[in-house]
Amino acid sequence: MKFKTPTLALLFLTLAIQMSWSQEGRNSSPTFASEFGIDLQRKYDGSEVLALIQIVTEEAEASIETVFNEGYKQGVLAWKPEADYWKAKAENSDAEIKRLKKERWLFALGGFSAGFLSATGIGLAVRFGN
Repeated sequence: MKFKTPTLALLFLTLAIQMSWSQEGRNSSPTFASEFGIDLQRKYDGSEVLALIQIVTEEAEASIETVFNEGYKQGVLAWKPEADYWKAKAENSDAEIKRLKKERWLFALGGFSAGFLSATGIGLAVRFGN
């Protein structure tokens, strides 16, 4: 029995709030009929309706293309600094790889030359040492 009084008060409060919201008038925005001068009582020919549909379709496609192009440009501009960073990183990596390959070939040629000269010296020492 204790809970009935607060519950009833809460229900009445909720009902009062809902009733006050439902009484508020809403201003409706002007309809397309009044904005463009379309008489809803008139019967329009199929050719007129088709012409209107074609105009709406063309303008919608043009708007979509314009918005897509603008979005694409914004996306490219947003990613340009990152693309420049990775391009510079790739160029630096290529230069580093070329430098390491050159060092490796120089080391290999130096090692081959040192080995060849050492073997020749040892061979001559053995041949003329006896």
